[in-house]
Amino acid sequence: MSDKEHLSDADIAGGEADFEDAIEGEVVSESGQRRTLNRLPLILAALALLAVAAGLLFGYRYWSEMKQTLAGLDSALQRANQEQTRLAGELRQAQQAAQTQQQEIEAQKTALAEQHKRLLETREASQKAGDQLYHSLEEIQTRLGGKESRWRAAEAEYLLRVANHRLTLMGDPTTALEALKSADERLGATGDPGWAPVREMIAREITQLKALPTVDQAGISAELAALSSQVDKLPLQDEGVSLAGHGEGSSESPAASAADDGFSLTRVLDDFWQGFKSMMVIRHHDRPVSAMLPPEQRYFLIQNLRLKLEAAKAALMGRNQTLYADNLDSAADWVATYFEAGDPAVTGFRSQIEALAKRQIAPALPDISASLRALQERRRALSEGAER
Repeated sequence: MSDKEHLSDADIAGGEADFEDAIEGEVVSESGQRRTLNRLPLILAALALLAVAAGLLFGYRYWSEMKQTLAGLDSALQRANQEQTRLAGELRQAQQAAQTQQQEIEAQKTALAEQHKRLLETREASQKAGDQLYHSLEEIQTRLGGKESRWRAAEAEYLLRVANHRLTLMGDPTTALEALKSADERLGATGDPGWAPVREMIAREITQLKALPTVDQAGISAELAALSSQVDKLPLQDEGVSLAGHGEGSSESPAASAADDGFSLTRVLDDFWQGFKSMMVIRHHDRPVSAMLPPEQRYFLIQNLRLKLEAAKAALMGRNQTLYADNLDSAADWVATYFEAGDPAVTGFRSQIEALAKRQIAPALPDISASLRALQERRRALSEGAER
């Protein structure tokens, strides 16, 4: 007997109930799906409404912000228009002020031109009046004191000649300066204003002479004389082999003092050696050996060095800068060559000579002949006018 046969009626009834429940569940499920499908359009419509509402909200906010931005831009534009209007007003005022200032400048230029014209007219009138006064004073001076004025002008011309002679030929700016001052005093004493141009030239020449550097000829000459007196006291170079002085005696050798009598070869050789040592002196130096100057050459060297210093003194008096410097440079070279370089007296002597050689004894002299030519021309013109 099979298992199905052993099932009871209860089991069969339970199976049927389960089958019916399953069928009902499927029916309920199908009805739920139908209801869900029926609700889907509503959900989509709700989502669409929400999207539209969000879009409207976003659009409203964007429109509000844009409105505020446009309002701000409008306010800024209004302020810019106001600022532009204000600047335009200031510009117009500046232009008006510039036009007014330009008009004032033009008016001042016109006034200055008129004033300049009046000044020129006044100057011309003053010059004419001055010329007339000058001619009148010249006529009065010629009538009242012609001889005395001519004599003083002649003295002034002589003094100007002296000044040119002392400066050009003698190189004496001090005497030339005093002569120019005296000439100016002579012309000033005439009381004639016609000498004013000549006196102006004299004043310029006096200024040029005062600007010249001062040359202490007396001091330099004294230094050269002092150096000349020191030449024979300077030590000469004593190199190599030199002869001994006559005051040096020869000493006897012990062998010669011991032998009182008789002639021997030992005594002869000893006497010869002592005599040789007394005559010759060997001195060692770091320089090459050279023969010592004989006494007569030493004398001529010292005298020639003194002559160099005297020639420099003569060039000083003659204002010959080249000859002065050449003689002193030659003297310095002689001192360095023939005298003891390491001796302090020689070093100081040479340093003093080199310092003197660098001194300026002949500065460039100015030309002071213009005043003399002007004075001669005016004297000639006055003489021709007096003859007429």
